[in-house]
Amino acid sequence: MEDLLKPDYGVMILTICNFLLLVYLLKRFAWDGLIGALEKREQQIADDKRQAQQAREDAEELKKQLDDRLAGLSQEAAKKMAEAVQLGVSQRDQLLADAKEQADRFLAQAKAQIEAEKNQALADVRNEVVQTAMLAAEKIIRQQIDDNTAQQAVQRVLTEIKKK
Repeated sequence: MEDLLKPDYGVMILTICNFLLLVYLLKRFAWDGLIGALEKREQQIADDKRQAQQAREDAEELKKQLDDRLAGLSQEAAKKMAEAVQLGVSQRDQLLADAKEQADRFLAQAKAQIEAEKNQALADVRNEVVQTAMLAAEKIIRQQIDDNTAQQAVQRVLTEIKKK
C-alpha cells in the first residue's frame, strides 16, 4: 500500500505529456472551430436580441400610431354624429315650419272661402228680401188697398221672410 502513496515520476511525466499533446491537438484542430461556433452563436443571439428589441420598438410605435388614429377616428365619428343630429334637428324644424305654413295657408283659404260663402249667402238673402219686398209692393199696388190691408200684407211678407 505504500507503493500507492509514493508518486511514480514516469507515469506523471507521461500524463503531463498526454495532457499537453491533447491540449495541442485540441488547439490545432478543434479549438478554433469550437470557439468560432460559440462566437457565431453568441453573435446570433445578440443579433436576435437586437432584432427583437427593434421589433418591440416598431410594434410600440405602430400601436401608438394606431391608438392616435383610433382616437382621431373616434373624434371624427363623434363629430359626424353631432353633424347628423344637427342636420336632423334642422330638417325637423324645417318640416315643422313648412307644415305650419301650409296649415296657416289652408286656414286662410278656408276663412276666405267661408267669408265668400257668407257674403254670397247674405247677398242671396238680400236679393230674396228685395224680391219679396218688390212682390209685396207689387201686390199692394195692384190691390190698391187701404193702410190696414197694406200693414197686414207687410206683416205676411215679414212672416214669410222669417220662415225662410
